Amino acid sequence: MQKSSVSFVIRTKNEERLIGTVLENLNQQTFRNFEIIVVDSGSTDKTLEIIGDFSIKLIQIKPREFNFSYALNLGIKNSKGKYIAIISGHSIPISKTWLADGLNNFQNRKVAAVTGYYNEVPIGYFSEKLGRSFSRLYQNKRLNFCPWMTNTNALIKKSLWEKYPFDEKLTKGCEDYDWASEMLARDYNVIKDPKFSVFHSHLTLGKPGYLQMVPIWEKIVTIIDKRNRPRKSFSRLRT
Repeated sequence: MQKSSVSFVIRTKNEERLIGTVLENLNQQTFRNFEIIVVDSGSTDKTLEIIGDFSIKLIQIKPREFNFSYALNLGIKNSKGKYIAIISGHSIPISKTWLADGLNNFQNRKVAAVTGYYNEVPIGYFSEKLGRSFSRLYQNKRLNFCPWMTNTNALIKKSLWEKYPFDEKLTKGCEDYDWASEMLARDYNVIKDPKFSVFHSHLTLGKPGYLQMVPIWEKIVTIIDKRNRPRKSFSRLRT
């Protein structure tokens, strides 16, 4: 597995509060063969200044161009890795072996993707040890054939993304659930691995928009569940 390469793709807009910590944690991972791609959609805070201190590939798009799927597809299209690691600009890995632990799942060739849990309690941002202890209290089940992939923290095979890019018609999110559902329909496995979890809390960020989106996402999931599969996704980048 050490010979395989990974490309991180991070979508950002005004992530100055935690993006530096996220990048520092990625650079502390025991698995080191990776590149980091940041797709920024018009940050007006210090995000771009902060990421300028790190070795990353920056792709900038205009705010009007953004949707969740398009930003990911653009980053992945410009990537070199065999595996794509997707993580949000305010998600912090729970351990230094987080990436290596996630990659270990791909020893099974039928695994299309790995996702994890995310700890909504802010303590993980301040203490990795306490955060991991809290996570283990309620997030300790390893799941197979799980459609609930989250692009808060996911690892996917690029070769399968090339066959089914994230669907850009899903403009309000749930592209992760749709992609996992498609892979399951194609007889691949999607694993939820507790070792690949992150600290991710909107309580710390103070983003009320997240709670407002939950009922919208629930409706989108209902629509996704009715899709005939296998199917073809839409992307502006498809050649």
